[in-house]
Amino acid sequence: GNGNAVETVFIPEDDRGTLCISTQAGCALDCAFCSTGKQGFNRNLTVAEIIGQLWLANNALGAVHGDERVISDVVLMGMGEPLANFENSVAALKLMLDDNAYGLSRRRVTVSSAGVIPGMDRLRDECPVALAVSLHAPEDALRDRLVPVNRKYPIAELLKAKGYKTGQFGK
Repeated sequence: GNGNAVETVFIPEDDRGTLCISTQAGCALDCAFCSTGKQGFNRNLTVAEIIGQLWLANNALGAVHGDERVISDVVLMGMGEPLANFENSVAALKLMLDDNAYGLSRRRVTVSSAGVIPGMDRLRDECPVALAVSLHAPEDALRDRLVPVNRKYPIAELLKAKGYKTGQFGK
């Protein structure tokens, strides 16, 4: 909608099929290496637009209900920061996990974040799927340049975030 295009990418492997889904059109975080950040932030995707990517991909790949699943894994790792569109991303995740909808396993659904700590904590409490945090640098000075959100949520705070260090995400 609104003339914004988003990317959805299917990654086929021998033992699984992973769908990479977008949660925003554009992104406000402006990480140095990311082309999405260069286009600026347009808007959050709706729940329908997020889950619709899974629906469209299933259709395009010829997946028929009841047949062997083509898409076994989903990663919210496309355009946008999922935790900056928290409500819609989590509502879509819950549909992906619901046995009456897509019935994916929590262990096969991953949210990728640049490290928005309040959202990480809420995700663990509200929808405990796997979490991938994109560090991109081992120390703050470099990460501040590469991932500007690090200035707000530095590495030491990330490492203390609920469930991150202890590996409780995705369990």
